[in-house]
Amino acid sequence: MTALPPLSLRQALLIVDAVNGLPSVDRLTRERLLAQEVAAVIALGAPEVWAADGAALLDMIEAWTTSQSLAVIDAAERFWACTEGGYEQGLRAVGLLR
Repeated sequence: MTALPPLSLRQALLIVDAVNGLPSVDRLTRERLLAQEVAAVIALGAPEVWAADGAALLDMIEAWTTSQSLAVIDAAERFWACTEGGYEQGLRAVGLLR
């Protein structure tokens, strides 16, 4: 199992929003689209609010291996299926937040 990279709460929220917007295509295509979708979420939201965390997250995504990116996508998809607790508890339950 690939270890998930450490994320801040804001970064984890950006990831789950971005993964929610990824098209239903094969896993490797989704992995390649992750940074693009994160950038779109930042732009659609309030860029000034997400600027620092978003820029750092995009840099992190660039450095992730394919396995790390796929593990993050899988965890974010599990988050959306989680019905227990609030956002922070759900993010912790799937490993996106420590």
